[in-house]
Amino acid sequence: MWVRSPTLEDARHIVALFTAGVPVWQRLSADGQVKDLPYAELSIYERWLHGGAWMALETSAIWLGHLLGGAGRAYVLGEGQSLLAYAEAFVNHEPSPLGDHLHLACLRRAAGCSDAHLLALADAILDDARALGKLSVGYPVYDKERALLCRQYFGMTEVMKVSRYTVSAQPVQSFYRSHESSGQDTKIEGWALAVGRFSSPRALWEREWVEHWHGLPQLLQRKKQRYLVNAGGHKALVCYHQQAYFERKAELYCWSPRRLSVQLLLALRDLGHRLGYRSLVLALPAGSEDFLPGDATADPNAQVIASVEL
Repeated sequence: MWVRSPTLEDARHIVALFTAGVPVWQRLSADGQVKDLPYAELSIYERWLHGGAWMALETSAIWLGHLLGGAGRAYVLGEGQSLLAYAEAFVNHEPSPLGDHLHLACLRRAAGCSDAHLLALADAILDDARALGKLSVGYPVYDKERALLCRQYFGMTEVMKVSRYTVSAQPVQSFYRSHESSGQDTKIEGWALAVGRFSSPRALWEREWVEHWHGLPQLLQRKKQRYLVNAGGHKALVCYHQQAYFERKAELYCWSPRRLSVQLLLALRDLGHRLGYRSLVLALPAGSEDFLPGDATADPNAQVIASVEL
């Protein structure tokens, strides 16, 4: 049994772990018809639509290279010549309640991965997290299997729940300043996710703010607009990411040293309207929903953020 950092030679084996979990490969035609097809007949972008970068060797190599270049940490576990599990994690420095911690953003295992294998992988991840003092993870509230795994192998307990809401993007009376930003001159250390907390600040930054997919024009067609916003002294880096099938709707991500405020929410809705969106999707920790307007609608599927002190 072994646990180590992966290399590009491992990419095809990691892709096999992820693609094994897709029961049916499909293509959506221009007229909205869905057709089942073999994996080999799909384009790289069509494979991406089934689960992201790990659905194709080409995109997996780009993402793995980014992680190994210092953006995050990756782990592979195996026995003999067989690769049995993959995990990736990100170092975060943010305010309470999580503070400095390692966030386990992804863990995928093969059918032959036993309890002993998972314990070995968990030990390696926990060893890395000890230098920061805490390990965290996020999973859907309905995923009882993942909840049990986090308790059994990592000793985690629930810290917060995060729910998704849809609000209208509309002009509102609010005084704020905003300008487009690459974010490269701004560090998010010490900042949390005021909006978008389905992952950690660093994990989401590397996925949503840093651009990787210049070779996939279909992905670049989805607008991704990044701004530095100052709403009455409340600073935030904000990303509006256009949804794939609804051009006037955007997923909203917001990094800030403070929780969401009324002033910041008004600014985000107004800016979203100016960018041409009708509605915005926000993932908010419990308590922040008190600022939402009366027309906000809630998604019933919440996310649990769990952690363990080390």
